[in-house]
Amino acid sequence: MKRLLLSLALSTASLLISQSAFAGPGESDGNTANDCNTASGSCPVTPTKFSAKLYRVALCTSNPMADRQALDWTAAGCVDVYNSSDGEETGDIFSSTGATLSAANITVPSAGTFEYVAALFDKDFKVGSHHMVYAAAGDPVNNKRYVSTSTGGSIEGTASDVQMRSGNFDSFMPQIECSGTWSTAATVTRSSTTAGIIGDFLSGGETFFGRILNSSYEVPSTGGGSISSDPPSGNCTGARYLLSIVDKTTEITSTTKGLHLKILAGKGLIRADQGDESDESYVAGVVTQFTAHGDGMAVKVVPIQ
Repeated sequence: MKRLLLSLALSTASLLISQSAFAGPGESDGNTANDCNTASGSCPVTPTKFSAKLYRVALCTSNPMADRQALDWTAAGCVDVYNSSDGEETGDIFSSTGATLSAANITVPSAGTFEYVAALFDKDFKVGSHHMVYAAAGDPVNNKRYVSTSTGGSIEGTASDVQMRSGNFDSFMPQIECSGTWSTAATVTRSSTTAGIIGDFLSGGETFFGRILNSSYEVPSTGGGSISSDPPSGNCTGARYLLSIVDKTTEITSTTKGLHLKILAGKGLIRADQGDESDESYVAGVVTQFTAHGDGMAVKVVPIQ
C-alpha cells in the first residue's frame, strides 16, 4: 500500500493524520510553546509526541449530537470516512509523515457536501514532550533539557529521547461537576473566535463541539475533581469515549483521492513540573515529572484532490 505523505503523495486507501502547527518562545534552545513564566511550579507545554485510539470518523449533513440530543449517526446523514469497531492506535502523529491507518477501515465517500465532521476517540491517549527551565530574566537556569518518560518521570536528554506517557480525556474543563445529563464538564463548545489553541485551530465561522461519552454513548452525569491538579483528579464517571464534532463544510468531488485528518493536540495536554521552591528537595532548573491533562482535542477533515 502506498503511504499518503505530507508531500501529498496520493493513495485512495490512505488517511493521513498530522499535528496542528505550533511555535513558541525559546525556539533557539528547542523549547515548545509553553506557559512556564517562572522557574518553579507546574506549567503547560506543547506535546512533541501524541497517539490516540480512533474508532470512527464521519462526514455528516447535520450535527450528530446537538446540545441535549442523543448521538444519532443515521439521522444526521453521516457517511463513514473511517470505522473500526475495535479502534486503532494512530501512532505518533508528530512523526515526519504523521500516521497512516489501516486501508481496510478507510472509505472515500461518494460526491457530496457535508456540514459536520465527527470523530470518535478512546478517552485514553499517550503524550510526550521536553522542556528546559528558564529563569524570570529569560535565561536558562542550568542549560539542561528534560524529557518525559513512559511512566511520567523526567530525565535529562534531547528532544529525540522523548517517550510517551499515558493520559485520558475524562473531562475538557479544569473544574468539573458532572451533575446532570448535560453538564459543562462532559460537553463544551468553542468557536473560531475563542482565545486559545482550539480557536486558533478552527477557521472563521467554524465551531467545535466536544462530548465525553460512556460505553452507552451517553453523556456521564456524575463525577468531580480537577484536571489541573498534579496528577489530575478530574473525571466524569464511566467516561469511555471522546467525541469531537466540528461544523466544517467539506465537499467531496469526483476528483477527491484521499482525506487528510487533522488532529489538534496542543499546549496543555502535557505539563512540566519544575518543582516547588518551598520544598526542601527543590533544585532550580530541574523538571521533576511530566503530567498528562485532557484539556481538549479537535479534529478536521480536508479532502485531497
